[in-house]
Amino acid sequence: MRTTGSRGARFIAFAAAMSVVAALVGCASGPMQTPIDLPEQIAGDLPPATVQQLDAALADSMALAAASGAVVGVWAPWSGRWTKAAGTVTPGGAPMTRDMHFRVGGNTKPMTCDVLFALVDAGRLSLDDDVADYLPGVVGADGRTLGQLCRSTSGFGDYPVQLKQMFASNPQRLWTPLELVSHGVSYPAVATPGTTYSPSEPNYVLLGLALEAATQSNMAALYNDYVFEPLGMAKTGYPGPHDLTLPEPFASGWEGRRQPDGSFVCDAPYDESKLSNSMVFAAGGVVSTVGDLKRYVQALAVGSLRGPDTKDAAWETMPMTGAPSWQSFGPGALQVGPMRGQSGYMPGHISAMLADPESGLTVVVMLNNSSAGEQFAQTLAMKLAAIASKAAPSGTGAQPEIGLPWSEEQMSAQLAASGVC
Repeated sequence: MRTTGSRGARFIAFAAAMSVVAALVGCASGPMQTPIDLPEQIAGDLPPATVQQLDAALADSMALAAASGAVVGVWAPWSGRWTKAAGTVTPGGAPMTRDMHFRVGGNTKPMTCDVLFALVDAGRLSLDDDVADYLPGVVGADGRTLGQLCRSTSGFGDYPVQLKQMFASNPQRLWTPLELVSHGVSYPAVATPGTTYSPSEPNYVLLGLALEAATQSNMAALYNDYVFEPLGMAKTGYPGPHDLTLPEPFASGWEGRRQPDGSFVCDAPYDESKLSNSMVFAAGGVVSTVGDLKRYVQALAVGSLRGPDTKDAAWETMPMTGAPSWQSFGPGALQVGPMRGQSGYMPGHISAMLADPESGLTVVVMLNNSSAGEQFAQTLAMKLAAIASKAAPSGTGAQPEIGLPWSEEQMSAQLAASGVC
């Protein structure tokens, strides 16, 4: 395991790290990558009728979100695939491309849990370890476990709304993880630890700090060692807090500002392309592409990164208050019907990823305007999944029975209700 000195030196330069990963992936061909046990993907595009529906769904959603650009991918192993870069990088600017980098936000959370489970498999940590064993100076950490942080059952609350608004209004400010944690643990507990799912960004900031303390390493190195390199994610990395610019090519990110009546100024969004991921740390700091997230969410869905000691127990889920019975929360990720994944918000980008461990149906979406929020991206991914689940099989293959508990029409109504423009 790599070690470093001062905190400032403990972050790998992003461009250098990605170059190293790319070189390793290039030298280590397919057999050295962690296999993902899913049905084989049929070559070729999805049927024209399905593509027409997907195109229309994406165009409608971009208009509702005031996004100038989007990158999406849908993979139905029995039928074909559809990947598209739609719109422009900036309003009226250069066209989007499929390989563009973006900030994945909350899609980082299951990756942070992956590091935890890998260290458990290696015998270096236990899910039942007390957080205070690694972070004795953090008030309120005692009596909460690493596993509870991963599953968001620690009882810690989320950040106040005012803090989240500061992230968007001052995106280049540098934050320390302990600053972020203090905003979460300073409020009364929302539940008894280990009993209830409660959405909480500070959980993953604390988990990242504990992982760094336990290994005397840093999150950039830990993600590379236990997630990016094993899965061959050569275009994915964790930038340092001073790395404000995305690697080329990248999708410029935009966000509107709310007016006093709560509506957004849609025709004059703020450019959020330069920001510090220190505002989220291990809760959302990863940068990736649609292609890399496709591989990641498929691995997440089937537990490819799990060892024998954690594979069976890793996907234990908790009910989510106010959510449908078919939606629950697992190790930093969501279970929606048969599909597993997550969604993410960072000022400038919203994204979502979903994969079905049985059929292999996979959807990844990214919009370059974050005004509508991450739930909008998740709803779009669910709508695209509903369309693709009905795609006709290619050749003599059979169409799987996926049984999504939502319809395209339901997701269309939710998108229309949550659109900002």
